[in-house]
Amino acid sequence: MTVIAVLPNSVSIAPAQRLVLGRSFLLVSWTMDGPMGRSAEQAGPITPSVNGEAVRPPFTTLSVDTGWGGRRMLSILPAPRDPRAPIHFIANNRVIAELRTETGGADIDTAGLLGSLDGAARLRVLRFLFDFACSTPLLRRDAVFVALCRRLVLDYAAEPPALTIRAIAGGDMLLCAGALSGRFGAISGLVILSPGAVVRAPFDVCIGADPTGKGRIAFDLLVDRGLCAPGNLLVVLGANGVACRRFPDEPAALPTLTDRLNARPGTAATLRHYLLVCLAKRGRSDASAAAAVGELQALAPLPRRQVADAKRPIGASLDLAIPAPDGGLFLAGWLHDPHRLAAELVVRTPFGGERRVERFAKRFPREDVATLYGSTGIDRSGFVLHLPGPPEPAEALQVTAELRLASGGALRLVPPPRPHAHADARAAVLGSLPPRFATPDLLEHVMFPAVAPLHAAHLATRGEPELVVYGERKAKPPVSVIIPLYRTLEFLRFQISSFATDSAMADVELVFVLDSPEQRDEVVHLLHGFHGLYGLPMVLLVQSANYGYSAANNAGVAVARGNRLLFLNSDVVPDRAGWLPQLVAALEECPGVGAVGPKLLFDDDSLQHAGLYFDRDLQGAWYNHHYFKGLPRDFAPACRPRSVPGVTGACLLTTRSVFAAANGFCEDYVIGDFEDSDLCLRMRGQGLDIRYAPSVELYHLERRSIGRHQGYTRGVASEYNRWLHGRRWADRMAELMARDWCAHDEAPPPARKRAGKTAAQVTR
Repeated sequence: MTVIAVLPNSVSIAPAQRLVLGRSFLLVSWTMDGPMGRSAEQAGPITPSVNGEAVRPPFTTLSVDTGWGGRRMLSILPAPRDPRAPIHFIANNRVIAELRTETGGADIDTAGLLGSLDGAARLRVLRFLFDFACSTPLLRRDAVFVALCRRLVLDYAAEPPALTIRAIAGGDMLLCAGALSGRFGAISGLVILSPGAVVRAPFDVCIGADPTGKGRIAFDLLVDRGLCAPGNLLVVLGANGVACRRFPDEPAALPTLTDRLNARPGTAATLRHYLLVCLAKRGRSDASAAAAVGELQALAPLPRRQVADAKRPIGASLDLAIPAPDGGLFLAGWLHDPHRLAAELVVRTPFGGERRVERFAKRFPREDVATLYGSTGIDRSGFVLHLPGPPEPAEALQVTAELRLASGGALRLVPPPRPHAHADARAAVLGSLPPRFATPDLLEHVMFPAVAPLHAAHLATRGEPELVVYGERKAKPPVSVIIPLYRTLEFLRFQISSFATDSAMADVELVFVLDSPEQRDEVVHLLHGFHGLYGLPMVLLVQSANYGYSAANNAGVAVARGNRLLFLNSDVVPDRAGWLPQLVAALEECPGVGAVGPKLLFDDDSLQHAGLYFDRDLQGAWYNHHYFKGLPRDFAPACRPRSVPGVTGACLLTTRSVFAAANGFCEDYVIGDFEDSDLCLRMRGQGLDIRYAPSVELYHLERRSIGRHQGYTRGVASEYNRWLHGRRWADRMAELMARDWCAHDEAPPPARKRAGKTAAQVTR
């Protein structure tokens, strides 16, 4: 078999080989000496053709130096359908070589293929074969080609050393370790040879310190468990050579990645970063890998680092770093830098993301820092920041940072891990800022972009609530009473006993929504006892977690069966029987009423609520207020039924159709605040009226449940909700409050009154 090289200078023909490379490809090899080799090298890209037609990809060509100054040419191309068809190799529109084919082909002689080539050329040939195979599905799983690759490798490493399997990762991957000669050079490629395939290793290696101290290159490699089968080979391509390692039998008992890192704290940072990056890439399609990412960050965190030495001229700490699902990063901490030594803060995520901060704009006093450094005057070392950025490939729980100095030095900072649960992370953000420093600008540009995605991510974790039914449910109750429960249960006995002694409540549907599922068994037992004692049918809906007032009410509406909906707090107790029919009558006395609310009293009989209105504080921020709060129960203006800007959600009656048209309670508010006024404002936006019914009186032991929520009491949740409410409704509130709501009575015309009906008939 010969190759005829047709070159411009009429050089002689070079001998060559036509070799079978698997079932579907050929490897053609020829050598050119002297001027012919140099001319071939300068001829440009070489393309094959068969019977005058260009060969369609995939194909590739390689030229390497021989030991005597010539060039060895290698070309991989699909085998022609006609084995007798000649193959030409063309460069710059000239035929530089011709292969006159014959039936069949020779097995590859590895010695002949790699003979006369130095180490660098052999490495190029092996990479040539492996790169083409890994990118060509027909070839990388061709048994003939796989056998060739194994032979090429084992001819130069007949007994490859074994890797060590160190740990198990997420159930589907293993952490392996090995070592190379110190002269091996930089690793440039990894290929795994199994009996049936040639594949690239799924990840690069992690280079670490040589534990033996002999100058070897120690490495760790995360590999799919299926690729770690005994007999498989790992081929390592390096700057100065090729190495081969074999995979051993998997040990019977393997530690987890977390155990491995905790056992080797000296190498934990480098290896931990490598594992997180690898697992994050795989975690997009592998649930076990995604779980391993969270486990590593939570169970093997980096130790916290800060600079807090009063003897040093600069100090800093990242007390909180909260990466959010949308890619944003919230930071809270302090910087004591009276001499202005700091140039910038560089923050890095576990997966390679980087953010830079050159200016700490949102500063506020930190008494603890002032005490540490003995500062005099006004201390403004505290800061909060929100740094936008692209989403991470996996959920980041801990970042690292460098405070770079103008001199070129740097101080390393490591905050504690972010709380894993989105609700806890949200609470941490809200609790990082003293409420007195929550300016509108800071709420808009720092708190809102941090809190909103965390809040949305928490709501997205909602599972199907558990439904517990006591007694027989009515198909069409006249009213469904939705009562959210959170922590506070001591008033239930008074509330339910008042329902049980009120004949007008006999046909009403009671829907309790438990928003603190840790109390599930206690509440199930408690309601079971009340049902046995009073015989009232009831429904209990147990949320899968605490999702807040709005979500609890919306969940209750989803299972409720009535067309009238009464939203009632668990700390509201009626003053007397027959109150609900009067409230229903007030809702239906005239058309166009979206909701009604009653008179609410404190336990000392002073007024808590006689309708809700809006007013600004001295800084221009809008707040919700209750008419006549704290005045006597029988204060005359509070005894007139009238239209009001809104009513409190502690006791609010509406219809299912109105509620649905308003899209229910808005769930953007955190925990529970301003949702009721938001609902009223949306009803008014639809042209509906809101009315106050003073003849209905109930006691409200105000804000007993929300006072037990640490995420609300320890931070700026109230300020955040107020700002969000004002941001959405400032114009509407200003328009409404331009009216004089107390100047005249807006009682409905007598013609609409439903005289002659009993209270019980009104609710049916």
